Amino acid sequence: MQVGIIGLGNLGTALAQLITANGHAVLGWEYNPQVVAEINAGHTNARYLPDIALSPGLTATGQLDEVLAQCATVFVTLPSAFIRSALEPHAHLLRPGATVINLAKGIDRATGQTAYQTVCALFPGNPCLMLAGPAIAGEFARGMPTLVMLAGGSSAIMLPVAGLLDNDHFRVRFSQDALGVELGGILKNIYAIGLGFFDGKQVSSANFRAAYLTMALEEMARLGVGMGARQETFFYLAGMGDLLATALSARSHNRGFGEQIAAGKQVAEIEAESGVLPEGYQTLRVVLLLAEKIHVPAPLALGIWHVLTGHATAESFIDAFVRDFISL
Repeated sequence: MQVGIIGLGNLGTALAQLITANGHAVLGWEYNPQVVAEINAGHTNARYLPDIALSPGLTATGQLDEVLAQCATVFVTLPSAFIRSALEPHAHLLRPGATVINLAKGIDRATGQTAYQTVCALFPGNPCLMLAGPAIAGEFARGMPTLVMLAGGSSAIMLPVAGLLDNDHFRVRFSQDALGVELGGILKNIYAIGLGFFDGKQVSSANFRAAYLTMALEEMARLGVGMGARQETFFYLAGMGDLLATALSARSHNRGFGEQIAAGKQVAEIEAESGVLPEGYQTLRVVLLLAEKIHVPAPLALGIWHVLTGHATAESFIDAFVRDFISL
């Protein structure tokens, strides 16, 4: 039985490479017909995962119905903003008993549901899991050591999924806190943007980075607990680990977005160039709304939002961080 992947972008293609390297056939859906054609004809994906020869065990399709009908295990790697519009019209075609694993990281502005909660609502009769952690796609696709968290089900449900992924460089660990695992992956994108402000202004101090990331992790945990997650989840792979990987990686879209903003680019300009804004931007506004509703202060996230909306500059954000940190 083939493994299905919905979304053959950077993460989805890297995941397909991992699963096929472990000896399993993958059928992946992608909306972009050029990507589909390139993968099937040349076993490459230059747009999303350049310089990597893809396994012939990956077959791409532009027909989402094929993936849902044929695959007993389906991974969702779409940008969170597109999950409902892409999946809802076809959700009834998913195989009975098929397991759905969400990797998307975001919160729906209209409903307040996380991406994982949206996936669970779309497939109420199927087991749904959440996979997150410090996993830069371009790194684990090249065989670099990676450790992630899987949550949302019993060991009997999660073990077969882990078996598709586990090898000598990629390992899966289990959690019973699906919300915390997901929120760690959602929230860290916001604070990676903030670290990008430092990099964009050539503030390379290790002291600043350590102080900023420590305070960011504290704020993430405070928000997560307020939303119903367990505090300890944020001090492991899906919280601290994911924050460090995303904030410090040169391949991070969120950190790079912050760097571009600090260098003087406007949000609209970046969106026009890249076609889509990073998840951290997409979810920041709704996270701040939720923080207000649950009475949890989030001064770092609010400061990042002020910079992105033009109400503050990257310099003033950095100055405020240093001033407030020193005054503690």
